[in-house]
Amino acid sequence: MSYSQKKNSSRIYVIVGLIVALIVLSAALVYMVQPVPAKPGVPGVKVGDVFTYSIHSRSTLGSEEAVEPDGFNQFNQTDYYKVAITDVEDSVVSFTTTWRFINGTEIVNNEWVDLSFGNKTSDNTFWPIYASNLKKGDLIRPLGADGLTVDYVETKPYADESRVRNGWSLQDVFFDTTDETMTRQRTETNTVYFDKETGMLDILTNVQGYNSPQMNLVITWQLIDSSVWKVK
Repeated sequence: MSYSQKKNSSRIYVIVGLIVALIVLSAALVYMVQPVPAKPGVPGVKVGDVFTYSIHSRSTLGSEEAVEPDGFNQFNQTDYYKVAITDVEDSVVSFTTTWRFINGTEIVNNEWVDLSFGNKTSDNTFWPIYASNLKKGDLIRPLGADGLTVDYVETKPYADESRVRNGWSLQDVFFDTTDETMTRQRTETNTVYFDKETGMLDILTNVQGYNSPQMNLVITWQLIDSSVWKVK
């Protein structure tokens, strides 16, 4: 009888031990599969940094019905587009943009971009400023919802040094909501390269292809000067 009790007691200890082991193992597995929280974007620019760009556009019209959108040609009237960093606080970068045209007129705006979420002053804000030291596969906006990641990492030679730059590319298709047949569409592809250390735009190419009427529009932004490194 005593032997029977001792045996049952041993079984209880074994069962309890197994349960505890399973609980510990389950907790460890849950911990292992939990995603690592994304860290906020860390700016690589500082107050006083200045970056200057050229802007050019070109169109290929496939028929007489194809017409460039209003204002499209203004990009080719650009003398320069300058971005001057005025404040850096956490992941928010503030800056002044000066869009100067060949005729001497200027458009000046004070703007900001949150490098973590991608929030910005307005839809027309200069947005291609990113966190520093992103690696291939990293989220472009670490806390944002778009899911874009760094696709390319390469080294680019400049005037007196070579620098690492990151890149990404995305294609979207938009349909003309006024077209009941939903056959008229615009395919838009953005390809962006930016300096890894500062997160500042190096080159951006926006290509828009229309199928009815057939038309291709291309806008290119290119870094031509920087206070951080000698571009050319």
